[in-house]
Amino acid sequence: MSEAVSEAVSELSYVRMHGCGNDYVFLDCFHYAIPADPPALARFISDRHRSAGSDGLVLMLPSDVPAAVARMRMFNADGSEGSLCGNALRCMALWLQQTGKAAGSFQIVMANRLIAVQIIGSEPALRRGVVRIGVGRPEVLQDAVGVQACVRPTELPDVQVPGLIGQPLHVSLGNPHTVFFVKSLADLPFEQLGRRIERHSAFPNRTNVEFVQLSDVVSANQATVRVWERGSGETQACGSGACAVAVAGVAVGHLRHTDAVQVQMAGGLLQVLMGGDLQLELEGPAEECCRGTILWPRDFGV
Repeated sequence: MSEAVSEAVSELSYVRMHGCGNDYVFLDCFHYAIPADPPALARFISDRHRSAGSDGLVLMLPSDVPAAVARMRMFNADGSEGSLCGNALRCMALWLQQTGKAAGSFQIVMANRLIAVQIIGSEPALRRGVVRIGVGRPEVLQDAVGVQACVRPTELPDVQVPGLIGQPLHVSLGNPHTVFFVKSLADLPFEQLGRRIERHSAFPNRTNVEFVQLSDVVSANQATVRVWERGSGETQACGSGACAVAVAGVAVGHLRHTDAVQVQMAGGLLQVLMGGDLQLELEGPAEECCRGTILWPRDFGV
């Protein structure tokens, strides 16, 4: 990964991949050393003006769990480490398959969970494909039955969301999400609300924020979403956010669990499948967009 070019900096090779526009810089830590300070590197490498530019940094590591082929660590653009990232997981899964480190079905470790992976389609010549991952069950947040137990209505009396339908719903997939169903995304002061809600006192560990407009065609089982990611701001898509939207929508009757939930985000379409046991699967595209090197470390106040 590193080749000394001076006593101060080294060349750090990377692959940049995205899932529906949610892009990350990936480092191959199978063959190269793990960077000494991943949070600082994430802050630097995510800068779209002074560096490669991304929504965060991913370390692709050999597995320390026998059942898995690899371990993934993801750092948001602000350097905080994430516990789940559906888009980055799909990208890493495709890279593992296309580089011959894995076959069509395997598992990746992230944080304390095993993620089951299925390669639905792979085009190595174009370095793209479609990947399905098992996200697991949402956490139980209240005393209720079925999926209703996995949402917690949340009151934010000091936050005014135009066109809000019902109460905000908190969902946890190991990382926190707060879902707002609204009449129109066009009427939202999105950035102002996203930034404020992420750091609201109701969420001591901050939260991801999803604003959801439902399809006018009930049979479509589709939602259009804008997402504000904890630690990164607005992103083109969020895999765990798509799952949170599906959980919240099914819990309050806006969406059906019997069919795949179609989640349209700015960067593309994701599908969420919910089994009768509430096991969630996320399916969507993954694609490599470029490779390169950056000089690291650099003195940019990171």
